[in-house]
Amino acid sequence: MTRRLMLYFSVTLLVFALVIGGVFGFLFRRYTLDLHTNDLKTHAEAIAASLSGKETSNISDGTNTPSDAIPRRQHGGRHGMMMRRMGTEAPTAQTQSNTKDHGNMGAHTYCRRRVSETPAPSTESDNNLASLLKQLNAFTGSEVWLVDRAERTITLSGAETGTDYTELPPAAETLLEEIFAGKSVAGESFNAMLDVPSVTAGAPIRGADGNVTGALLMHRRLSDIHASEAAGFRILAISLILAFLLAAILSFLLARRFIRPLSMMEQTAAALADGQYETRSGVRQDDEIGSLAQSLDVLAQRLEDAAEERSKLDAMRRDFFASISHELRTPLTVLRGSLDALSAGLIEDEEKRHDYLAQMQSNLLHLNRLVNDLFDLARLENPDFAIDKTDVDLSDALRDAVRTVRRLAAPMSVELHLTEMPPIPMRGDYGRLRQMFLAVLDNAVKFSPESGVVEIGVKVSEDRWRVAVKDHGPGIAAELLPHIFDRFRTNREGGTGLGLSIAQNIARRHGIVLNAESVEGEGATFAFRGHTSKQ
Repeated sequence: MTRRLMLYFSVTLLVFALVIGGVFGFLFRRYTLDLHTNDLKTHAEAIAASLSGKETSNISDGTNTPSDAIPRRQHGGRHGMMMRRMGTEAPTAQTQSNTKDHGNMGAHTYCRRRVSETPAPSTESDNNLASLLKQLNAFTGSEVWLVDRAERTITLSGAETGTDYTELPPAAETLLEEIFAGKSVAGESFNAMLDVPSVTAGAPIRGADGNVTGALLMHRRLSDIHASEAAGFRILAISLILAFLLAAILSFLLARRFIRPLSMMEQTAAALADGQYETRSGVRQDDEIGSLAQSLDVLAQRLEDAAEERSKLDAMRRDFFASISHELRTPLTVLRGSLDALSAGLIEDEEKRHDYLAQMQSNLLHLNRLVNDLFDLARLENPDFAIDKTDVDLSDALRDAVRTVRRLAAPMSVELHLTEMPPIPMRGDYGRLRQMFLAVLDNAVKFSPESGVVEIGVKVSEDRWRVAVKDHGPGIAAELLPHIFDRFRTNREGGTGLGLSIAQNIARRHGIVLNAESVEGEGATFAFRGHTSKQ
């Protein structure tokens, strides 16, 4: 997982670097070209402005700067006049010959004149001009040309003095026309003449009267611009490499941090699968992983609770089957013994035979009651078993149960005292409510001493009611009181030990609260509490 995350991060970063590098390269190249072009154009305008409007130039002593060197052509007719104004010499024979030849060239042809510094006295004017152009080239880092509009002459600094005729490309001619119109322009129109990719900026040179008399062209090779671009790309490449290494380290650390809680949760899930429900992940994070870990811990807690509940249910089931086995074993043993005795003819006395038959009938009735109680309890504990509820009067069900129990209590001379009570309307199953009261009253009579009294009190206030059944028997031990409604907890001779458990289930099905209170040696009180229903 860690390797996969690192791979994903690396691929994402690589794609990001390629996209950013491409966009940066495109924009940086455009920006650099525009920056150099504008810079070149600014220099051209400044130098052209310094060359405009001057009558003479004093650069022959070699002390003036490019901004002080001001060549200016004199309106005469020959292209050499512009250069002659920088000194005092007359035009040379070569210049006059070139001028004559120029008249025979095409409309787009310019005389391109290269000047160089030489020690010959006859070339002092060219020396001054060559010095000027050389200083301008060094000062601006570009190649500077001076263009005479009238003479159609281009003057530039060269390794040696020379003249040739060049037909300008249409784009270069257009650029010069814009400069002669008084505009400062830039472009790549002179690439064909320079033999190398270059950017050219030009500005007009004006005479003393303000008219455009010439143009100043500055050429800068794109290779020089690309050198600065290469430096920027090197910086970008180094930055991306460092960023990639840093991202790789961070991705490794973040992947480990991301994987660690997942690994802990995996170990927790494996432990839960092995039944170790007490295991917890221990991950505490305020994010989706933390939420998943919390859900896993909640699942573990519920599995642990379910395991404990299952353990309790298993114990209860074992106790239940043990109790059922005990309850069934006694009457069945008696029945079998009596039947064996009667079948073998061992009982010859008629009176004894009658006693044996009566005992067998009593045990059969006990078994029948036990089976019926088990059946009722199983149905009541089943949540799918529906109780048919109607509008009933709870006081009628209580009176009916008291009348039935009085007959059962007569052999023990136990009296039941029922207080006067008003009608108690509610929704319920009349038969089940009567069975609930019967189970509690029967239990109270069984634990009452002979000639004892069972008191039944009823209180009704607004929408609430309370029924209390109090006996004066031995009471319930404190350690048994919490389990009084469990199965087989109240069993004694003649009972099944399921009555109170059935009564509790019926009460719950009707929204009635049934609890028991007792002080050992002073009897016990079973109280029913519920709400009346509006008629």
